[in-house]
Formats: sequence, C-alpha cells, structure tokens
Amino acid sequence: MIALALLAALVAQDTTALSPRARDMLGRFPLPAAAGGVSIAVRFSKDTAWVGEQVELVTAAWFPRELRDRLRRPPTLRGPSLSGLWSVQSQSLPILVETRRARGEVYDLFVMHQTIFPLGPGRIVSPPALLSYAVPASASYFAPEERKSLTSRTATLQVRPIPAAVATMVAGGPTTRNLRLVWRGPPEGLHAGTPALVELVANGTGNVTLWPTPSIAWPSGLRVYPERTEETTTIIAGDRGGEKRFRFTIVADSEGVVTLPAVRYPTFDPSTVSARVVAASAFALPVFRSAGRTGDRTPLAVTGEEEIPLATRLVRTTTAMWVALLTPGVLLALWWRRRRPRRAIAIVQPVGDPERELYRLLGTPIEASSDRVVAALRHRGVPRPEAEQVRRWLAATGRRRYGPVGGSTPEPPAAVSAVLSRLRRATTLLVLCCVVTAPLAGQATDPVSRYRAGDFRGAARLFEAQTIADPRAAGSWRDLGSARWQAGDDVGAVAAWWRALSLAPRDRLARQAWRDASTLPASMQRLVPTIPISRDECVLLAVLGLGTAWLLHRFGHRRQAARVVLLMALGCGALGLFRWRREVAPVALIREAIALRVSPHPAAPALAQASAWALVEVERRDGKWLLVATPEGGRGWLPEEAIAPLATLD
Repeated sequence: MIALALLAALVAQDTTALSPRARDMLGRFPLPAAAGGVSIAVRFSKDTAWVGEQVELVTAAWFPRELRDRLRRPPTLRGPSLSGLWSVQSQSLPILVETRRARGEVYDLFVMHQTIFPLGPGRIVSPPALLSYAVPASASYFAPEERKSLTSRTATLQVRPIPAAVATMVAGGPTTRNLRLVWRGPPEGLHAGTPALVELVANGTGNVTLWPTPSIAWPSGLRVYPERTEETTTIIAGDRGGEKRFRFTIVADSEGVVTLPAVRYPTFDPSTVSARVVAASAFALPVFRSAGRTGDRTPLAVTGEEEIPLATRLVRTTTAMWVALLTPGVLLALWWRRRRPRRAIAIVQPVGDPERELYRLLGTPIEASSDRVVAALRHRGVPRPEAEQVRRWLAATGRRRYGPVGGSTPEPPAAVSAVLSRLRRATTLLVLCCVVTAPLAGQATDPVSRYRAGDFRGAARLFEAQTIADPRAAGSWRDLGSARWQAGDDVGAVAAWWRALSLAPRDRLARQAWRDASTLPASMQRLVPTIPISRDECVLLAVLGLGTAWLLHRFGHRRQAARVVLLMALGCGALGLFRWRREVAPVALIREAIALRVSPHPAAPALAQASAWALVEVERRDGKWLLVATPEGGRGWLPEEAIAPLATLD
C-alpha cells in the first residue's frame, strides 16, 4: 500500500505526458464550488483561431480523493467528439496531472485533450463531456451502487477566415509557420536513361498532412514520375509539425546538367496574419553517360495484363475453400432428404418492417439496445431530436414485445421514415462512390508506359505492387521479371518468372522471356517447371475426376470406367500435392555474394559466405533479417533485400 501511495503521488506530480499547450491551461479549471464535490469542464486553448491553425481542446475533471478511494471501479471520463475539422486524439485515456488540498479535502485533476485544426471558417461548438461513476451505498462488497453522471457545459471556438487580400496571395497554400523548402537529390549525380529519385522537402510547424504538393515547372528533356509522398510528424513544445517529402522519379535523356527548378510555395502565417512565400533554390545535378549495364539488352515483351489463370481463379478463393468444406455435408443432406417423405412448409417473411430495416441499414444486431442504436444514428449524422424519437419508439416496441400481453404495436413516428430515407441515400452514395472510384485505380501511373519509356526500375516497382495486391496474377509476375531483368536485377527476374510459370506453366511469353534472357547462368534452367500443368489445374482435375467417378459408379453402372477415372483423379491430386509442396517451400535466391552473420545485425561476425545465385532455405525472420541455410551447410543471418524469394515468406 505504501508503494502504491508513493507511485500515485509521483504520477500526480508528473505532467510530462501532457502537452505544454494543455499544461498552460490547467489554471483555467477551478476546484469544485462545494466541498467534496465533483466538477468537469471543457475549454479550447483560445477563443478565436484562423483556418488551419492548431487549437487544443482540453477536458478536465476534479475528483475528491476520498470519494475515488470508495469506488470499486475508476470513474469514466468521455471527451467531446467533434466533426468538420481535423482532430488528433492526444490521449486515449485521462491522465492524473495535479493534486490540490482545499477545505480539508484532497482533489485530483484528470485531464484528456485533443489537438484540432479547423478546416473552414465558422463557429465550432464542442459537445459536453461526460463523467460517470458508481458510488457504493456502504463498505460491504455486496452493497448496491448508485450510478451518477455529470456533464460539462459546451465550449465555443470562433474560426476566422483568411483575409481576402491574403487569401489571394496564398492561393490555396497551407497554414504553417517557419516553413523551409529544399531540394534533395542523389549526391553521385544522374546517369542518362537511368531513373533516379529526387525529393522536395518541406519542414515546419503545422498540419503536415494538409500541405499540398507545390507547383513545379520541370525542365525539358526530363521525364518525371510522381512517387508516394512521405511525411514525419514531430511535436516541439506542444506545436505539431514535421517534415513532408514530395518524391519524384526523374529520367534524364542525355548527359550534361539538369537543373531542378526553383519552387515558390505560398503559405499563410497565423502569427503575423500575412502571406509568406517560401522558396526552394534551383538545384543542379550532373548527368553522366549511362552506366550501361542494361543498355545493350533488348527489351522483353510486357502486356500489363494480370492474366489470372481460370483454374487459379476457381481454386484460390475463399469461396472454393468453403465449397470444398461444405460439399460433403450438402451431398449427405440431399441423400437424407431423398429418403424422407416430403411435406409442405409455409415460410412467412415479414414485409416492410421498419424496425428490421433500421437495424439492417445501421449494421447492428436486432438485440442491440436503443442507446446503441442512437449512438450509431448520431455517428451517421442524424440530428439528436430525430435520434431521440427513434429511441423512444424502439423502447416502446421493446416493452410491447417483451412486456405483458396486450396493447397495440406502437406506430413508427415520422422521424423513422426520414431516418430510413437518409440511411438509404447514404448507402446508395457509398455504392456509387465505390463504382466511380473503381476506374480511378487504373488512372495511376501505368507501369507499361514507364517500361516502354525506359524507366525499368519504376516499372518494376509498379509491377511488384500489382503482385502484392494479387499474387495470383501470372501476367504481373511475368512483366515484373522482364522489368527486373531490363533494370539489371537478373536474380529477381528469375524469381518473378518462376512464380509466373508456377501459376501458368504453358505461358509462352514467360518461357520465351526466360529463354531470351542471355545473361542468366545455365544452372538456372533447371528451375523452369517441366510439368505443363499447374497445381491449381491438378486440384481442379482431381475434383472433377472424383465427381465423374462417383457419377459413373452411381448412375452409369460403369464400374471399370469409374475405377480408371478415380485412379486418374488420385494421380492428379498427388501431382498437385507435389507441386504445392514445392511452390510453398520457403526458398530464395541470393542476389549477390554476401556474408552470413551470427546474429541479425550488420556489425555481427560473419559465419559463412553465400554466393550469388545460390538457392537457400529461409528458416526464420527477425524484422528485416532472415535466417537462411545454404546447400553447402552454411547457416546465418542476412538482410531481406539480399534475396529474391521464390515463395511468399511469412
């Protein structure tokens, strides 16, 4: 008990977990007016703010120590939920930040806060916070508890728009302070025809996520492909900020000097209420003659099609798994049903039940409480008065259903029809959004265009993303191998072609690409699948054969033919099992000669040496490191990027 008391005292004085902005607001939360009372309040860090400016919303509750010690479970503090702005929950649970003694009582202050960024002008009203607790009637463990709750007053924040004169100069730029903009490129320069990565780095204070991409006037003779933007968030003295890197892959057409242009980035500074134009200076990069490792290679054919084999579509799906599990039971049920006398069964389904329709649209079970339904309605944007009418109607329906027999079913109020219409529109809008955005996936940068433009590394990254999204796409694996080979990654190309031929062994383009890749060692030809049937086709033939054998034996009375078909089906099943064991084995190819280390660390001592093109077995993973075993008996750790896996590694 003494240790717990000391720990509680230390926690009470430790406010390091609290944002400095929120810590400065603790003086705005006075003690309860009555001795031994409980209080809760919500405050914004300021009364007015500019669009995009950081504001803290703090919820604080004073609780008497003597009352808290009597509780069997800690009190629950729920902060307000805001919409229409960018909110970052700084604490998921309230923390104890201060202890005071007043009027002979010891009070503890619990605080939780969130950081918000207003997205538009107007008046923001914070909903009340809720503090709930249960006080035992006596010291007995079996004594009943009296549940109590306390709500705070609302808090108001006035968001001012950016002045018109300043907004014209900012032209949609971000709200930020102390922003810096600089180019970063490869220190060794560029090579003609070889893609390289450059970054425009923005660093400052503000909401990093909302910083838009600057407008850049790229010079001629340079092919540019936007890459994924990366951001890092930091908090300094309570101010959120960080670094955002706008990344681009560039390809220079010829040797010389490429000058990345100067970039002007207008921003709004809320501290001075003025527009500030941040500029990145021009950045010159030398372009050398092409390194030439892949310059003499004839580009292989790529199609850009996924080309998932039909057998793979049928076998490697969740539906196929469930069909395989349920088919025996269904056949047994059908056989049992044939032996039973038939009888008519009347099925009556309720039509137009608004209660069931409401639960269906909300996605909540029928036994959910009315309070849970109200919470779901409020989350969907239904006004509180309408949600309360629905709650009262559901409560009356429940009393009618589970109460004494008698009385008529409560009629749904008009608010129920309005809520159902709103939910149906929301569902329709969601479906339309899915339909509209589905074609947008194809509007991303086309890997085939990058491949034909000479950006083989960029095309390989996009083809690899396609294989990650759907590992069944044999065409994507084949195109990935061609892009890797053209970029100089011969080992990675073999691994990708092997995956493609495992899915589609009769793929003419994949076999031709493997044959035309003149830089591959002759020993790699043994990896080419020789059996022209994939494991999925074997599984499908085995299932069809078993079904055919059963039909011949059951209805055709051709037992000899049924035995032959059964043996063929079993052979296909055994072949499929053999192919499956080979394809899922955790093996990989070594990209370049590398040392195997005693532990997963680059400074660890070397145990053995693994040569390039060696086929190793992956035994275990530790972060970005893998424990492998070589055919010569060597065993050790190497980084993940040093191998090209022939199967998906868990």
